[in-house]
Amino acid sequence: MRTGKVARIADRVRKELGELTPQERDLAVRALRAALYEGFALDAATSDPNQMEACVRCGSIRIIRKGRGRDGSQRWKCMNCNRTFGVRTNRVMGMSKLKAGVWMRFLECFVDRLSLRKCAQRCGVCLKTAFLMRQRVIECIRRYTPVLRSEAGMSVQLDETYFRESFKGNHTKSAVFVMPRKAHKRTKALRKRGLSKEQICVATGVDDAGRSFLTVCGRGIISKDRAMSALKAHIGRGTDVLTDGAPAYVKPLAELGANLTQASADGHAINRVNTLHARLEDFMFGFHGVSTKYLQAYLDWFQWLVAFTDGFGDTGDDRLLARQLGNGLYRIRRRDYQRMMPPYMEYWQKPHDIVHTMYSQNIET
Repeated sequence: MRTGKVARIADRVRKELGELTPQERDLAVRALRAALYEGFALDAATSDPNQMEACVRCGSIRIIRKGRGRDGSQRWKCMNCNRTFGVRTNRVMGMSKLKAGVWMRFLECFVDRLSLRKCAQRCGVCLKTAFLMRQRVIECIRRYTPVLRSEAGMSVQLDETYFRESFKGNHTKSAVFVMPRKAHKRTKALRKRGLSKEQICVATGVDDAGRSFLTVCGRGIISKDRAMSALKAHIGRGTDVLTDGAPAYVKPLAELGANLTQASADGHAINRVNTLHARLEDFMFGFHGVSTKYLQAYLDWFQWLVAFTDGFGDTGDDRLLARQLGNGLYRIRRRDYQRMMPPYMEYWQKPHDIVHTMYSQNIET
Protein backbone atom coordinates (compact mmCIF):
# COMPACT_ATOMS: atom_id res chain seq x y z
CA MET A 1 0.00 0.00 0.00
CA ARG A 2 1.46 3.36 -1.08
CA THR A 3 0.82 5.28 2.15
CA GLY A 4 3.32 8.01 1.26
CA LYS A 5 1.47 8.92 -1.93
CA VAL A 6 -1.87 8.89 -0.12
CA ALA A 7 -0.48 11.20 2.60
CA ARG A 8 0.86 13.65 0.01
CA ILE A 9 -2.50 13.77 -1.78
CA ALA A 10 -4.31 14.36 1.53
CA ASP A 11 -1.92 17.19 2.47
CA ARG A 12 -2.36 18.85 -0.92
CA VAL A 13 -6.17 18.64 -0.69
CA ARG A 14 -6.11 19.99 2.87
CA LYS A 15 -3.88 22.90 1.84
CA GLU A 16 -6.01 23.84 -1.17
CA LEU A 17 -9.24 23.62 0.84
CA GLY A 18 -7.78 26.04 3.38
CA GLU A 19 -7.27 28.66 0.65
CA LEU A 20 -10.94 28.64 -0.41
CA THR A 21 -13.84 30.73 0.84
CA PRO A 22 -16.52 28.93 2.89
CA GLN A 23 -18.85 28.79 -0.12
CA GLU A 24 -16.12 27.45 -2.40
CA ARG A 25 -15.07 24.96 0.28
CA ASP A 26 -18.61 23.64 0.50
CA LEU A 27 -18.76 23.13 -3.27
CA ALA A 28 -15.34 21.46 -3.27
CA VAL A 29 -16.34 19.05 -0.49
CA ARG A 30 -19.48 18.08 -2.41
CA ALA A 31 -17.43 17.44 -5.55
CA LEU A 32 -14.91 15.35 -3.59
CA ARG A 33 -17.69 13.34 -1.98
CA ALA A 34 -19.21 12.62 -5.42
CA ALA A 35 -15.81 11.53 -6.77
CA LEU A 36 -15.28 9.25 -3.77
CA TYR A 37 -18.71 7.69 -4.28
CA GLU A 38 -17.87 7.01 -7.94
CA GLY A 39 -14.60 5.33 -7.01
CA PHE A 40 -16.30 3.40 -4.25
CA ALA A 41 -18.86 2.05 -6.72
CA LEU A 42 -16.20 0.99 -9.22
CA ASP A 43 -14.27 -0.86 -6.51
CA ALA A 44 -17.44 -2.54 -5.29
CA ALA A 45 -18.31 -4.06 -8.69
CA THR A 46 -16.09 -7.13 -8.61
CA SER A 47 -17.48 -9.05 -11.59
CA ASP A 48 -14.86 -10.08 -14.13
CA PRO A 49 -16.04 -8.60 -17.46
CA ASN A 50 -14.49 -11.52 -19.34
CA GLN A 51 -16.13 -14.27 -17.28
CA MET A 52 -19.80 -15.27 -17.25
CA GLU A 53 -21.17 -18.47 -15.76
CA ALA A 54 -24.79 -18.46 -16.89
CA CYS A 55 -27.39 -16.52 -18.85
CA VAL A 56 -28.61 -13.51 -16.90
CA ARG A 57 -32.14 -13.96 -18.30
CA CYS A 58 -32.96 -17.68 -18.09
CA GLY A 59 -30.08 -18.99 -15.95
CA SER A 60 -28.89 -21.56 -18.49
CA ILE A 61 -25.17 -22.47 -18.47
CA ARG A 62 -25.23 -23.19 -22.23
CA ILE A 63 -23.63 -19.90 -23.28
CA ILE A 64 -21.00 -19.03 -25.89
CA ARG A 65 -19.01 -15.89 -26.64
CA LYS A 66 -20.71 -13.66 -29.22
CA GLY A 67 -18.51 -10.76 -30.31
CA ARG A 68 -18.06 -7.49 -28.44
CA GLY A 69 -20.18 -4.47 -27.69
CA ARG A 70 -19.63 -0.86 -28.77
CA ASP A 71 -17.50 -0.23 -25.70
CA GLY A 72 -15.35 -3.27 -26.45
CA SER A 73 -16.76 -5.43 -23.66
CA GLN A 74 -17.38 -9.14 -24.21
CA ARG A 75 -20.87 -10.31 -25.16
CA TRP A 76 -22.39 -13.79 -24.93
CA LYS A 77 -25.21 -15.74 -26.55
CA CYS A 78 -27.47 -18.15 -24.68
CA MET A 79 -28.16 -21.37 -26.57
CA ASN A 80 -31.29 -21.93 -24.49
CA CYS A 81 -33.25 -18.67 -24.92
CA ASN A 82 -31.29 -17.66 -28.05
CA ARG A 83 -30.66 -14.11 -26.78
CA THR A 84 -27.43 -12.17 -26.42
CA PHE A 85 -26.27 -10.31 -23.34
CA GLY A 86 -23.29 -8.48 -21.90
CA VAL A 87 -21.78 -7.86 -18.50
CA ARG A 88 -24.11 -4.88 -17.95
CA THR A 89 -27.34 -6.64 -18.98
CA ASN A 90 -29.94 -6.72 -16.18
CA ARG A 91 -27.43 -5.32 -13.69
CA VAL A 92 -28.60 -2.40 -11.63
CA MET A 93 -25.68 0.00 -12.07
CA GLY A 94 -24.97 -1.27 -15.58
CA MET A 95 -28.44 -0.51 -16.96
CA SER A 96 -29.33 2.51 -14.81
CA LYS A 97 -29.14 6.05 -16.17
CA LEU A 98 -28.21 7.31 -12.72
CA LYS A 99 -24.57 7.78 -11.83
CA ALA A 100 -22.93 5.19 -9.61
CA GLY A 101 -22.37 7.85 -6.96
CA VAL A 102 -26.14 8.37 -6.65
CA TRP A 103 -26.58 4.66 -6.00
CA MET A 104 -23.86 4.72 -3.34
CA ARG A 105 -25.57 7.64 -1.64
CA PHE A 106 -28.87 5.77 -1.78
CA LEU A 107 -27.30 2.70 -0.14
CA GLU A 108 -26.49 4.82 2.90
CA CYS A 109 -30.14 5.85 3.09
CA PHE A 110 -31.18 2.21 2.60
CA VAL A 111 -29.11 0.95 5.52
CA ASP A 112 -30.36 3.80 7.72
CA ARG A 113 -33.97 2.91 6.74
CA LEU A 114 -34.83 6.48 5.80
CA SER A 115 -38.20 7.32 4.31
CA LEU A 116 -38.55 7.54 0.55
CA ARG A 117 -38.96 11.31 0.70
CA LYS A 118 -35.70 11.71 2.62
CA CYS A 119 -33.96 9.30 0.23
CA ALA A 120 -35.20 11.30 -2.76
CA GLN A 121 -34.05 14.56 -1.18
CA ARG A 122 -30.55 13.29 -0.37
CA CYS A 123 -30.03 11.60 -3.74
CA GLY A 124 -31.53 14.36 -5.87
CA VAL A 125 -34.17 12.14 -7.51
CA CYS A 126 -37.95 12.16 -7.58
CA LEU A 127 -40.10 10.12 -5.21
CA LYS A 128 -41.03 7.55 -7.86
CA THR A 129 -37.37 6.95 -8.72
CA ALA A 130 -36.48 6.55 -5.05
CA PHE A 131 -39.19 3.91 -4.71
CA LEU A 132 -37.89 2.01 -7.74
CA MET A 133 -34.32 2.21 -6.41
CA ARG A 134 -35.45 0.70 -3.11
CA GLN A 135 -37.16 -2.19 -4.89
CA ARG A 136 -34.07 -2.76 -7.06
CA VAL A 137 -31.80 -2.98 -4.01
CA ILE A 138 -34.15 -5.38 -2.22
CA GLU A 139 -34.29 -7.60 -5.30
CA CYS A 140 -30.49 -7.68 -5.49
CA ILE A 141 -29.81 -8.45 -1.82
CA ARG A 142 -32.44 -11.20 -1.71
CA ARG A 143 -30.07 -13.70 -3.31
CA TYR A 144 -27.38 -13.03 -0.68
CA THR A 145 -29.58 -13.60 2.38
CA PRO A 146 -28.77 -16.88 4.20
CA VAL A 147 -31.66 -19.33 3.81
CA LEU A 148 -32.90 -21.43 6.73
CA ARG A 149 -32.86 -25.10 5.75
CA SER A 150 -33.00 -27.34 8.81
CA GLU A 151 -31.67 -30.88 9.08
CA ALA A 152 -31.91 -33.78 11.53
CA GLY A 153 -30.82 -32.76 15.01
CA MET A 154 -31.51 -29.06 14.52
CA SER A 155 -34.17 -27.19 16.50
CA VAL A 156 -36.57 -24.67 14.94
CA GLN A 157 -39.26 -22.51 16.52
CA LEU A 158 -42.34 -21.66 14.44
CA ASP A 159 -45.06 -19.06 14.87
CA GLU A 160 -47.09 -16.56 12.86
CA THR A 161 -47.52 -12.81 12.92
CA TYR A 162 -50.19 -10.74 11.22
CA PHE A 163 -50.36 -7.44 9.34
CA ARG A 164 -53.37 -5.40 8.37
CA GLU A 165 -54.16 -5.62 4.68
CA SER A 166 -53.04 -2.39 3.05
CA PHE A 167 -53.66 -0.80 -0.34
CA LYS A 168 -51.25 2.02 0.44
CA GLY A 169 -50.24 4.09 -2.57
CA ASN A 170 -51.64 6.40 -5.23
CA HIS A 171 -54.11 4.44 -7.39
CA THR A 172 -55.78 7.37 -9.14
CA LYS A 173 -53.88 6.78 -12.39
CA SER A 174 -53.94 2.99 -12.28
CA ALA A 175 -55.59 1.30 -15.24
CA VAL A 176 -55.76 -2.17 -13.64
CA PHE A 177 -56.62 -1.62 -9.96
CA VAL A 178 -59.83 -0.38 -8.34
CA MET A 179 -60.13 0.01 -4.58
CA PRO A 180 -62.43 -2.79 -3.35
CA ARG A 181 -63.40 -0.88 -0.19
CA LYS A 182 -63.33 2.59 1.30
CA ALA A 183 -59.91 3.80 2.38
CA HIS A 184 -59.09 3.18 6.04
CA LYS A 185 -57.92 6.08 8.14
CA ARG A 186 -54.79 5.49 10.20
CA THR A 187 -55.40 3.99 13.66
CA LYS A 188 -58.98 3.16 12.64
CA ALA A 189 -60.17 -0.28 13.71
CA LEU A 190 -60.62 -3.06 11.20
CA ARG A 191 -64.09 -3.91 9.97
CA LYS A 192 -63.78 -7.34 11.62
CA ARG A 193 -62.27 -7.97 15.05
CA GLY A 194 -59.62 -10.55 15.91
CA LEU A 195 -57.60 -12.57 13.40
CA SER A 196 -60.02 -12.08 10.53
CA LYS A 197 -59.39 -12.52 6.83
CA GLU A 198 -58.68 -8.79 6.62
CA GLN A 199 -55.27 -9.51 8.13
CA ILE A 200 -52.34 -11.04 6.25
CA CYS A 201 -50.54 -13.99 7.83
CA VAL A 202 -46.73 -14.22 7.86
CA ALA A 203 -45.25 -17.61 8.80
CA THR A 204 -42.00 -17.27 10.74
CA GLY A 205 -39.29 -19.69 11.78
CA VAL A 206 -35.99 -19.37 13.69
CA ASP A 207 -33.36 -22.07 14.30
CA ASP A 208 -30.81 -22.44 17.10
CA ALA A 209 -28.19 -20.39 15.25
CA GLY A 210 -30.59 -17.50 14.64
CA ARG A 211 -31.21 -18.12 10.93
CA SER A 212 -34.79 -17.34 10.03
CA PHE A 213 -37.44 -17.21 7.33
CA LEU A 214 -40.50 -14.99 6.93
CA THR A 215 -43.09 -15.93 4.31
CA VAL A 216 -46.39 -14.27 3.45
CA CYS A 217 -48.99 -17.04 3.37
CA GLY A 218 -52.51 -15.80 2.81
CA ARG A 219 -55.34 -14.28 4.80
CA GLY A 220 -56.42 -14.94 8.34
CA ILE A 221 -55.43 -17.80 10.64
CA ILE A 222 -52.93 -20.14 8.98
CA SER A 223 -54.34 -23.34 7.47
CA LYS A 224 -52.73 -26.76 6.91
CA ASP A 225 -52.21 -26.24 3.18
CA ARG A 226 -50.70 -22.78 3.63
CA ALA A 227 -48.48 -24.05 6.43
CA MET A 228 -47.17 -26.81 4.17
CA SER A 229 -46.39 -24.38 1.33
CA ALA A 230 -44.50 -22.12 3.76
CA LEU A 231 -42.55 -24.87 5.58
CA LYS A 232 -41.58 -27.37 2.89
CA ALA A 233 -38.64 -25.27 1.67
CA HIS A 234 -37.21 -24.79 5.18
CA ILE A 235 -37.98 -27.80 7.40
CA GLY A 236 -36.06 -31.03 6.77
CA ARG A 237 -36.65 -34.56 8.01
CA GLY A 238 -35.65 -35.16 11.62
CA THR A 239 -35.88 -31.50 12.67
CA ASP A 240 -37.06 -30.81 16.21
CA VAL A 241 -39.84 -28.22 15.83
CA LEU A 242 -41.37 -26.22 18.68
CA THR A 243 -44.61 -24.29 18.15
CA ASP A 244 -47.56 -23.00 20.13
CA GLY A 245 -50.85 -24.87 20.11
CA ALA A 246 -51.79 -24.03 16.50
CA PRO A 247 -53.32 -27.21 14.97
CA ALA A 248 -52.37 -26.24 11.41
CA TYR A 249 -48.75 -27.41 11.92
CA VAL A 250 -49.49 -30.98 13.01
CA LYS A 251 -50.20 -32.64 9.66
CA PRO A 252 -47.64 -30.71 7.51
CA LEU A 253 -44.79 -31.37 9.95
CA ALA A 254 -45.73 -35.05 10.17
CA GLU A 255 -45.56 -35.29 6.36
CA LEU A 256 -42.18 -33.53 6.39
CA GLY A 257 -40.86 -35.99 8.95
CA ALA A 258 -40.20 -33.41 11.68
CA ASN A 259 -40.53 -34.00 15.42
CA LEU A 260 -43.21 -31.64 16.69
CA THR A 261 -43.49 -30.33 20.25
CA GLN A 262 -46.30 -27.91 21.09
CA ALA A 263 -46.07 -25.59 24.07
CA SER A 264 -48.37 -23.06 25.68
CA ALA A 265 -48.41 -19.67 24.01
CA ASP A 266 -48.39 -18.01 27.45
CA GLY A 267 -44.96 -19.38 28.36
CA HIS A 268 -41.47 -18.54 27.12
CA ALA A 269 -40.88 -21.72 25.10
CA ILE A 270 -40.87 -19.88 21.75
CA ASN A 271 -39.25 -16.69 22.99
CA ARG A 272 -36.70 -16.74 20.15
CA VAL A 273 -39.33 -16.35 17.44
CA ASN A 274 -41.26 -13.87 19.60
CA THR A 275 -38.11 -11.76 19.83
CA LEU A 276 -37.86 -11.81 16.05
CA HIS A 277 -41.47 -10.61 15.83
CA ALA A 278 -40.66 -7.72 18.17
CA ARG A 279 -37.71 -6.71 15.99
CA LEU A 280 -39.91 -6.96 12.90
CA GLU A 281 -42.54 -4.71 14.48
CA ASP A 282 -39.88 -2.12 15.28
CA PHE A 283 -38.58 -2.33 11.70
CA MET A 284 -42.03 -1.86 10.16
CA PHE A 285 -43.02 0.98 12.47
CA GLY A 286 -40.93 3.55 10.63
CA PHE A 287 -42.76 2.99 7.33
CA HIS A 288 -46.23 3.80 8.71
CA GLY A 289 -47.72 0.79 6.98
CA VAL A 290 -46.57 -1.26 3.98
CA SER A 291 -48.72 -2.13 1.00
CA THR A 292 -49.61 -5.82 1.02
CA LYS A 293 -48.30 -6.35 -2.50
CA TYR A 294 -44.83 -5.20 -1.34
CA LEU A 295 -44.96 -6.88 2.08
CA GLN A 296 -42.75 -9.84 1.08
CA ALA A 297 -40.10 -7.46 -0.27
CA TYR A 298 -39.93 -5.60 3.05
CA LEU A 299 -39.77 -8.91 4.92
CA ASP A 300 -36.78 -9.87 2.74
CA TRP A 301 -35.17 -6.51 3.56
CA PHE A 302 -35.67 -7.11 7.27
CA GLN A 303 -34.31 -10.66 6.99
CA TRP A 304 -31.19 -9.35 5.24
CA LEU A 305 -30.63 -6.80 8.01
CA VAL A 306 -31.06 -9.46 10.70
CA ALA A 307 -28.73 -11.88 8.96
CA PHE A 308 -25.89 -9.43 8.42
CA THR A 309 -26.20 -7.68 11.77
CA ASP A 310 -26.30 -10.97 13.70
CA GLY A 311 -23.10 -12.23 12.12
CA PHE A 312 -24.27 -14.51 9.30
CA GLY A 313 -22.72 -12.28 6.64
CA ASP A 314 -19.36 -10.59 6.17
CA THR A 315 -20.20 -7.75 8.52
CA GLY A 316 -16.58 -6.59 8.76
CA ASP A 317 -16.67 -5.54 5.11
CA ASP A 318 -18.04 -2.01 4.81
CA ARG A 319 -18.46 -2.50 1.05
CA LEU A 320 -20.69 -5.54 1.37
CA LEU A 321 -23.95 -3.91 0.24
CA ALA A 322 -22.22 -1.98 -2.54
CA ARG A 323 -20.72 -5.21 -3.90
CA GLN A 324 -24.04 -6.98 -3.74
CA LEU A 325 -25.66 -4.15 -5.67
CA GLY A 326 -22.82 -3.99 -8.20
CA ASN A 327 -23.12 -7.71 -8.92
CA GLY A 328 -26.88 -7.87 -8.47
CA LEU A 329 -29.34 -8.83 -11.19
CA TYR A 330 -32.93 -7.70 -11.44
CA ARG A 331 -35.91 -9.26 -13.21
CA ILE A 332 -38.83 -6.94 -12.45
CA ARG A 333 -39.16 -3.90 -14.72
CA ARG A 334 -40.68 -0.52 -13.95
CA ARG A 335 -43.82 -1.39 -15.94
CA ASP A 336 -44.19 -4.61 -13.90
CA TYR A 337 -44.44 -2.59 -10.68
CA GLN A 338 -47.06 -0.35 -12.30
CA ARG A 339 -49.16 -3.38 -13.27
CA MET A 340 -48.65 -5.34 -10.05
CA MET A 341 -51.94 -6.29 -8.40
CA PRO A 342 -52.38 -6.86 -4.66
CA PRO A 343 -52.56 -10.55 -3.70
CA TYR A 344 -55.58 -12.44 -2.36
CA MET A 345 -58.09 -10.12 -4.05
CA GLU A 346 -60.64 -12.94 -4.47
CA TYR A 347 -61.76 -12.17 -0.91
CA TRP A 348 -63.27 -8.87 -2.07
CA GLN A 349 -65.06 -10.32 -5.07
CA LYS A 350 -68.78 -10.83 -4.78
CA PRO A 351 -70.11 -14.35 -5.50
CA HIS A 352 -71.56 -13.42 -8.88
CA ASP A 353 -68.22 -11.77 -9.84
CA ILE A 354 -66.37 -15.01 -9.05
CA VAL A 355 -68.82 -17.04 -11.15
CA HIS A 356 -68.47 -14.56 -14.02
CA THR A 357 -64.66 -14.75 -13.81
CA MET A 358 -64.70 -18.57 -13.87
CA TYR A 359 -67.16 -18.54 -16.80
CA SER A 360 -64.93 -16.13 -18.76
CA GLN A 361 -61.86 -18.29 -18.13
CA ASN A 362 -63.70 -21.39 -19.38
CA ILE A 363 -64.70 -19.58 -22.56
CA GLU A 364 -61.10 -18.45 -23.18
CA THR A 365 -59.77 -22.00 -22.73
